[in-house]
Amino acid sequence: MKSKINFHLSAFTLVEALIAMSILIIGIISSFILVTRALYNTSIIQDRLTASFLAQEGLELVREIRDSNYINRINNSTGNWNDGLQPGTYRISFENGLEKITDLSEATLYFHDDTGLFNYDSSGVLTSFKRQIQIDPIPGSDHELRITVTVSWQTKGINYSLQAEDHLFDWLPL
Repeated sequence: MKSKINFHLSAFTLVEALIAMSILIIGIISSFILVTRALYNTSIIQDRLTASFLAQEGLELVREIRDSNYINRINNSTGNWNDGLQPGTYRISFENGLEKITDLSEATLYFHDDTGLFNYDSSGVLTSFKRQIQIDPIPGSDHELRITVTVSWQTKGINYSLQAEDHLFDWLPL
């Protein structure tokens, strides 16, 4: 009778050990999957953040053209608030201002390690980011422009796009 009791106790302990190991393995696999997903999404999140900065920069550079027109109008009393902001699709750079483009491939950005800036100068590192700026007049208004900046890129074989829109107004009529 004593041997039967020992057999049942050892079998019960083996089942407990198997259940405990199963729970432990499920926990380890779940943690591994969570870490893998976090690492996978890190580059996607980083590229989305970069794209949002590039879109904001495009809006700011167009706004700078409008503000420079205001300064020229105040100093020289000539020119319009929207000089250089004709309807169309453009790329914009620090050196050249707005440059009309006909194809999105003309809007590919290069990254320059020495300055940490994105630009269209091909001496930098080619990126997958493309930025285009669309300027449209608002129908029925001579004092408002719609600026739409579209940044597109590819990360891990998936195409992404981000769009930012702003409206520029002739808020300083002279």
